[in-house]
Order: sequence, then structure tokens, then C-alpha cells
Amino acid sequence: MKYFPSLFVLLVFSYLTSNCVNFKNNTQKQNSQESYENTIWTNPKLAFLNKESIQVQAATVENEIVLVKNENNTLPINNLNQKIAHLSIGFSDSSFVETCRLFTDLTLSVNGSNEKWTASAKLLALNPDLLLVTWHAGKNGDFPVLDLENISILKSTNKVLLIFGQYDKLKANANFLNEFSAVILVPENHVLAQNRVAQSVFGALTIQGKLKSKWQNFEQGHGLNAASNGRLKFCNPEELGISASELKKMDDLAEKGIASGAYPGCQVLAAVDNCIVYRKNFGRHTYDKSSKKVEFNDLYDIASVTKIAASTLLAMELSYQGKYDLDKKIEDYLPELVRNTPYSKVLLKDMMAHQAGFTPWIPYYKKTLTNNKPSPLYYKESQNEKFTLKVAENMFMRTDYVDSMYAILVKTPLETPKKYVYSDLCFYFQQRINERLLGKKQDEYLKESIYGKMGLRHILYNPLSRFEKSQIVPTENEKSFRYQQIHGYVHDQGAAMLGGVGGHAGLFANATDLASVMQLFLNNGSYAGQTFFDEKTTNLFTKQQFSGNKRGAGFDRPSGSGGGTCGKLASQKSYGHSGFTGTLAWADPERKVIFVFLSNRVYPDAENWKLRDMGIRTAIHDAFYEAIAKR
Repeated sequence: MKYFPSLFVLLVFSYLTSNCVNFKNNTQKQNSQESYENTIWTNPKLAFLNKESIQVQAATVENEIVLVKNENNTLPINNLNQKIAHLSIGFSDSSFVETCRLFTDLTLSVNGSNEKWTASAKLLALNPDLLLVTWHAGKNGDFPVLDLENISILKSTNKVLLIFGQYDKLKANANFLNEFSAVILVPENHVLAQNRVAQSVFGALTIQGKLKSKWQNFEQGHGLNAASNGRLKFCNPEELGISASELKKMDDLAEKGIASGAYPGCQVLAAVDNCIVYRKNFGRHTYDKSSKKVEFNDLYDIASVTKIAASTLLAMELSYQGKYDLDKKIEDYLPELVRNTPYSKVLLKDMMAHQAGFTPWIPYYKKTLTNNKPSPLYYKESQNEKFTLKVAENMFMRTDYVDSMYAILVKTPLETPKKYVYSDLCFYFQQRINERLLGKKQDEYLKESIYGKMGLRHILYNPLSRFEKSQIVPTENEKSFRYQQIHGYVHDQGAAMLGGVGGHAGLFANATDLASVMQLFLNNGSYAGQTFFDEKTTNLFTKQQFSGNKRGAGFDRPSGSGGGTCGKLASQKSYGHSGFTGTLAWADPERKVIFVFLSNRVYPDAENWKLRDMGIRTAIHDAFYEAIAKR
């Protein structure tokens, strides 16, 4: 197959720019007002484009991607902590660029055909670590001149050539191939082909196509394999046999929550078989009609989901490295903190499963108030040597009060006999253990050695350090401690008093990056060419730890009869966590399903429990299972 009918190209473009994957722009509005009648899947005039043809067309494109050269395993690109630039030669490259930006922030993207000398100057000035060159055939099938002279100036840059169009028209001259460490061929130059090549480059797809005839110095049948590195793929539901109309129930439930005042807006993502097939935004940052609409890269305070996406994740890596053992006691790791206290003998397994008898939480902030207001003994409006911990806007806490918090913790009696009691306090200890074993603060290590290596850009503690406030969704208008609208600072008071970095709370994320963390768990510790832990570790932490207690080590699990925190249709092998602010992240290894729901149900008042009482998160979760069951 050489070309798709032009109508099909337009249809695919319409879908990709308007439906769940939104390749047009990560920040382009795509909200609950989106009309399903305008998508290609439900428009009666386009009924001929059935799900079977979509599956075939997508598979055909992927099978035609041929990797003919790949020195030093340049592809797929695992390391995204480098300057990656893009140079386009020829026809429109918009789909390729937009898809790349789903995975990384391209440092530079220039068109060599339209701005030849300017493009060369920009590339030379940037001197990127990696250059992606897309060479596009024109409408007549001919290729424009490839400016090798200016490309070759970048001596220290690793270069990848991606050829779109009937590459067999190129003259037999292999010299230009010598300039590139990796070369990909694809006989199409439409939006879907560009999208799939970009996903292949970043490892979301496996490349395994073969040449159908001899090309340059490569014989027929030649084609190198480049296995997926575990990154989630972006695709439309029809490719997996899922009807987009069946997914509309998820829209309706999300919109119902907004209409009922359960939350002002939300992000919802669902993936199956390593493919994101549903990714949508609903509503606004606040209930004000002039408030910003929720966008894909907006960050939510994920509250207790931090327990698995940060603290437990680190414990799993440390366990895999042989540095952490669930069968050991707290005193084995923090002897100076728990010596001569009942906490010294607490098993980590008991602690991580909320089975150690900890009290649910301690309102530390209350001891720092005078007449119900922050005491100047503990807080200052500006930072100085003694007051370094920023808990909110113009509010800095005494650094040494953290020691007082832990002193209060170890003096708090344990419940006896031991039984399941959910407690944030477990993760105050776990954070300390992680940092002791890692030799770094938890936020720093995650940024550099986990999220950074995974290529994640929108998950972190203290988001104002990297993002504008307009990209962060606000939480409660707090009237009992900080006396201000909490916006860009962690909602949980205890985590705020730790400087925004808590073992139990503090992470902010968008749904896409949080889904990638859940995919890491489903991948049994492998992602983006990195291995953080293994299947044995995953099974150890996600399994039920005690009879009569549904919890894993750090992870929540379904109730014995199904459901509970998650949807009723999730398997008994599934696991995840919910968050006080109105969040949920869940992974199901049996069904290969990931589900993420992010909202700010605590805006403007944390006593708004409609989200929980209406069962919206679990209902949307079940709606996705119902949709994929009809495949």
C-alpha cells in the first residue's frame, strides 16, 4: 500500500486533533463540550470507516516502519534528559512534532526548507545532544534537497534520519546515510504515519518492519528490530476494537460530577494493553465561569497517591537493591529516632500495610497556633536562616520544628491489639528510611533518578519551583491553619510543614505522567530502557499482606467482594491508591488496565464529599471496564 485515500488522511487528522489523544497541542482545549457527533467514529456519513478498517490501517502503518540503521542502539530514545532538536526538510511535519511533544519538550524545532540559513544557525547555536531530521516527500512524491553540509557541522550531535514517502524514488547513493547513526523509512507521509514514527522513536512502539525490495545498499527483507522500551502508547480506541461511543458513558459521569458540584474540573485517563485510549479534560480550575479550563499539562495535588507514586516506589527500588527488607523493624533503619519507644519493634511489613496500630493522623499544626492563628514563634512572613520551610505564600516555618514533629510522633501511643487502621504516619517513617538509605532527599532523588530517567515532566513536589501558578489547579481556601487559598502548595498540613515534601502527600502530577508511573508497576519495574525493580518485588509489595486486611505494602487493593476504593470490575490482582483531594490511580495486571482520575474536590472547601458519596471515580472506572468488555 503506497497511499491512503486523501479522505482517510483528513479523517484520521480530524480524529487525532479532536478526540482523546489531541495531537494538535497538549494545551489545546478539549473539554466536556466536545461533541461526539463531530468525531469520525459516530458521524453517520462516515459509517464506512468501521473499526475493522481502522485496526487494519493502523497496523499497516506500523508494520511498514523500517529501521535500516541503528548504531549504538540509538533508537528507541530512552534518555530524555538531553537537548533534543528537530529539523524538518520538506512537506508538513506538524503531526510528527506534536506527537514528539507528548513525550518530551523539543528544545528546538525548525523547518530547513522554509528557513534554511536561519535553521542552520539555530541548530549550530544550540548544538543539541540529539538531532531528529525528518525528510518529507512533496505532493508529487519527489524529495527536496537534503542539506548535509549544514547537518554535518554538528560534529558532537547524535543524528537520526526519518524518511517519509516513497523512499524508493531516492537515487542509489548511500553517502548521505553515513551522517546518521539511525535511519527509519516509512512509505507514507500523512498524519498517522508521522504519529506512529514519532511514537516508535520514543519507544512506545516496537519497530520490526522489513524492506519489501532492495533499497540503497540494503537487501530485500532487511530491517532491524527495536523493541518498545515500555512507554505508554497513544492510540484511538477503535484500534483495540473499543467503540468510542461506549466510552461516552465516562464523559457523562465526569460531567455529572461537575454539574452536581462534586468538583470544578478533572482529568480522566484510561489505558489498556499498554495503550492510552481515553485521555480527557473536563471543567475548569474553579467554579468561576471565567476560570481556566482544565488542560492536559495542568497539575493536580494528588494527595495520598504520593504514598505509592513516591514513597512505596522508592521502597521497591531499595528492596530490589537488597537495601530494604519488609521483614525488618523500624529500629533497623532509624535507631536514633525510635530507640526506647514502642515504634522500635514495629515491622515494616506491618507499618506499610497499616497493621501496626498507628493512630490515623496527628494535627501537628494545632500545636503551632496561638488563638487559632499561626504563632510568630513558629512562622515568619519571609525566609531566613532559622525559618526555611515554606508552607504557603508568605509563610515560612522554623526548620527545627520538624524534629519536634517526629518527637510527637514517637510519643504517640500505639493501638493494641494490632489491627488494620489506615494512617498517614506510616509514611513519615518511610520517607525518613528512604532518605537514609538513598543519601538524598526524597524529592531530589525522585526527580533525578526515577522520574527524570523515565522522561516524566509533569510530576514533582513543590510545583511552583518549575511551573507557573496558572498551570497548577488550586485546592482548599484554608481557614484553620494557613488562612489563604492554597494554590501551588500541598493541601495536606503535615506535608506542608515538612516543606512540601512528605512521604504521605506532596506530589503534584498530571494524569499522563501519573499513568506512566502506574505503567512502571505493570511493567514490573522496567520503563524507558531502565530497570528500577523486578517482578518479584512487584508481587511482594502489591499482594495482600495479612488475612482480614486488604492492603498490600503501601498499595490499596480491592475489597474481598470487589470494589471499594476502585471499581467493582477491577480484578482481585489490581492495586493503586486514592487521594484526599479527589484523586485515584489504579493498575490491573490481570486486565492490563490503568485508570487515573484527578480532581480538586476540596476546592474551595474540603468538607465537600459529593465525589465520594456519588461514587463518581469508581463508576467511571467501571464504565471503562464495561467498554473494553465489549471489544
